[in-house]
Amino acid sequence: MHTQESLLTDLRRMGLTGNETILIHSSMKSIGDVEGRADAVLDAFSRFFHDGLLLFPSFTFLYVNAEKGHDFFDVESTPACTGILPELFWHRPGVLRSLHPTHSISALGKRAAEFIADHDTFNTIFNRKGPFGRRLDWNGKVLLIGVTLDRCTFIHALEEWAGVPMLSKEPVKLISRNHQKIDTPVDLFWHTGAHSEVFDRILPVFLEQKVVKSVKFGDAPTLLMDCKMAYDTLTPILKQNPAFFKNRD
Repeated sequence: MHTQESLLTDLRRMGLTGNETILIHSSMKSIGDVEGRADAVLDAFSRFFHDGLLLFPSFTFLYVNAEKGHDFFDVESTPACTGILPELFWHRPGVLRSLHPTHSISALGKRAAEFIADHDTFNTIFNRKGPFGRRLDWNGKVLLIGVTLDRCTFIHALEEWAGVPMLSKEPVKLISRNHQKIDTPVDLFWHTGAHSEVFDRILPVFLEQKVVKSVKFGDAPTLLMDCKMAYDTLTPILKQNPAFFKNRD
């Protein structure tokens, strides 16, 4: 059985220092048996990244979906659809959650408020000036625990920034409610033709270029990705071939 201490050891073995800005995509089940279960995993992350910035994707797109007649996000009550760790994390003391109606980010640590600021003011999910762009500017990393690049939403951001034609012609009209119970309309150009299931197509290149390295967290096969290196490697590929992830043959 894994413990907080053994999980901390796993993080050190990855070459992490604890000062990083890091976003974690995760499958709790893949980690295996942990003494203290999901809360112990979050405790390990919070302890290790105490001097850094710990991020989880508290996305809500399955629940805030205008096509299904649900256009309303409440930062204090709308659950995350990205697994047990993100859902538990955003409820924890000290954690801040951004106000984006479909792709909110939860943050704990250094400059957390600055990182999530104004997320609901941009008209695209992965706007270069928002939190996804700040991950690049702040030399961020992504840890994919028990999942592969098909869960790495940062690649969608790289597509948007490279000019891949993927945004809806008309904005989706949503509403975001903040902690003061103030509702703000958000007009959001949606990504159409989602194809993240083929993001692993770039994995051999990322491994060869050391953008990503294979590590282990508990029992989970894990990928550690450098955001700046991913940007530098994938951007020219997408600019040369915008259909890189769309041509599936």
